[in-house]
Amino acid sequence: MYRLISTPASTFRQFRRLRSRPKITAASVEEKHASRILLWRYQILDPDSEFVAYWNKVFLVTSLLALFIDPLYFFLPTVGGPACLTADPKISILLTVLRSFADLFYLLHMVMKFRTAFVAPNSRIVGRGELVMDSWEIALRYLKSDFVIDLSATIPLPQACSLAPLFLG
Repeated sequence: MYRLISTPASTFRQFRRLRSRPKITAASVEEKHASRILLWRYQILDPDSEFVAYWNKVFLVTSLLALFIDPLYFFLPTVGGPACLTADPKISILLTVLRSFADLFYLLHMVMKFRTAFVAPNSRIVGRGELVMDSWEIALRYLKSDFVIDLSATIPLPQACSLAPLFLG
């Protein structure tokens, strides 16, 4: 369908005669690869690609793990000490590290949303629709729709609240 890297047909012709091959130099190899290689910041991902499907599965697993980690913050306070309630430092550090990894995956998912194409809403009437591959349109659509919610979800409030007693007192 839409290819990220277009490859010339000569790269697929593997069974040529050895005598007819031209001499390969470093400059010719660089020219050949420079036309095919796109920098990662210019690549737009197809939403139906295998990489995006695999990333969505990984993100789902990390989101489910984060969902099960969050209630464990209620087990941090323990009875004892001069203030009657203290936080267990071993558990709070472990939970903070695990939750920070989950937030890192969520932040990477936000970056993926900036680089993943979408189907134009006005072209969905007949057939599959037109795939929008312009990075500015993708960014504007994401900023207008889900960006504020995603950004507020990545704010590390549970980590800050669990580690505050360790550093303040």
